[in-house]
Order: sequence, then structure tokens, then C-alpha cells
Amino acid sequence: MKTYIYILVVGFFTLAACTPQIDDKIELGNLPTASFNINEGATANDFILTNTSEGTFITKWAVDQLGSFSGDEVEISIPFKGEYNVTMTVFNDGGHASLSKIIEVTEDASGGCIGNMELLTNCDEKTWVLAPEASALHVGPSLFETWWGNSEDDVNARACHFNDQYIFRENGEYEYDNLGDFWADTDGNGNVTPADLGLPVGCNNASDWPDQYKVWDSGKHNFNITESNLTVSGTGAWLGLYKVGTSSEVSSPQESVSLQILEISEDRMVLYGDYGGLVWRLTFVSL
Repeated sequence: MKTYIYILVVGFFTLAACTPQIDDKIELGNLPTASFNINEGATANDFILTNTSEGTFITKWAVDQLGSFSGDEVEISIPFKGEYNVTMTVFNDGGHASLSKIIEVTEDASGGCIGNMELLTNCDEKTWVLAPEASALHVGPSLFETWWGNSEDDVNARACHFNDQYIFRENGEYEYDNLGDFWADTDGNGNVTPADLGLPVGCNNASDWPDQYKVWDSGKHNFNITESNLTVSGTGAWLGLYKVGTSSEVSSPQESVSLQILEISEDRMVLYGDYGGLVWRLTFVSL
């Protein structure tokens, strides 16, 4: 008789105890020290702005009457003499810092009324209005895809808007004249904007602007035009629609508004603001 011996091997597994791990603290760096140089360009009206800060990864510039720029080095052209404030803001892992300097332009640019300046002002003065046509006001996900555009009937329904005048003078002066009335616009939900405007959507007397928004009323400002941008400067300056800002729709007056130029000729101008997935396109004609 055979005897069988069965050996049962039991494996023991040792589970390692889970010890809570504490991540190291994330240390933010020091705030950057902002510094930049202003060098003359090819003419007395051209300047090169250069960021000389160390360890920064985003550089933003704001220049009086010219608008906003990005990059460690930008070239600007200022056609009219005067003093212009330049503010650079730089960012690093620790946060951001700003520095301002003054550019003094000692003379008007020779032959400054050329190109887009000539088309915009006629080297004297030119008045523009919204084009009395469908989709002069366009908003959509891109320049040519439309969520909403005014109809031909809206030209009459918004008569107080389509008669607004945008006047550009060769000396750099910009004047907005609403001829005594203005259009109170809506937000994306059909409510009047700004929310505290306290007025009905539609045409209103210019005298009805609330105090905090009176700078959106008729007034004189400044402008700068380049090959690709038109900027109006001065608190409350705007183009086409008061809520159309430089980088977003706005609910308060801005120090300046800069729009990109899609098209400009002697009698027609198309500007747009691209906010990334939302684009306002504004079409004007000259009187």
C-alpha cells in the first residue's frame, strides 16, 4: 500500500503598510524685476521696445494712443510729436511686475499722411458711419460664421445707432458724435448691457447716459492707425458698438480700444475684434 503525503505550501504575502506621503511644498519664485530699454528706430518717430528683465516668460506692453502689444521686443511708430507713456508688464512663476517710462516724440513724422492714415482721414478730416446694410454688425465664432448680424430692417430700427459719426482727423484727433441719441444694446441673453444701465434696450436720448457711463457719450479722443490695427484712446472711446473692447466684450468704459483692420479703402472699412471663439466684425462707410 502506497502512502501519499501531500504537502500544502502556503505562501504568505506581506502587504506593505501604506504610509501617507506629504508632497513637498510648491515654492513660488520671486516676483520679477521689470526693466526695459527704449531705442530709436529708423526715423525719429520709430522706436524699439526691448524687455531686459531676467527670467520672464510673458511680456505685455501698453502705449498711449497706440494700444497693446506682446513680445520681448516690439517696434512702434508714433507719427505725432508729444509725450507718450509706455508701460511694460512681465510675468514669471512668482507673479508679475510693471514699469512705465515716457517716450518724447520731438516732431511730427515727415509724410505721415500716407497709407492707412490717408485712407482714414483723407489727410484732413473724414467722417465714417456704420454701413447701412445687413451684417454691418456681425458676431459669430469666426469672421464669416454668424450667430447674429443686423438685418436691413435693423438699419431703420436702430436709426439712432446707424447715424452715429466716427470722425478722424490727420492731427490724431478722434471724435465720436452720436447726434443726440444712442442705442442701448443687449448682452447674450437679451438683457440691457451693462446690467445697471437702467434704460430700455433701444434708442435713448444722449442726456440719459448714467453718470458712470457718460464717457461713452459724444466726445473727443485720440487715435492711432497702423497697417493692421486702428486704436482709439481716451477713457470711453469706442468704435461701432460701446461693448466691443480690445480683447473681450466689456461692461465698463475702457482707456482705449484697438481693433484689427480686415479691409480699408477710401470709402469702406471693416474692423474686427477676435476674442478666441467669439468675433465681432464692424463695417463702416465714409460720408
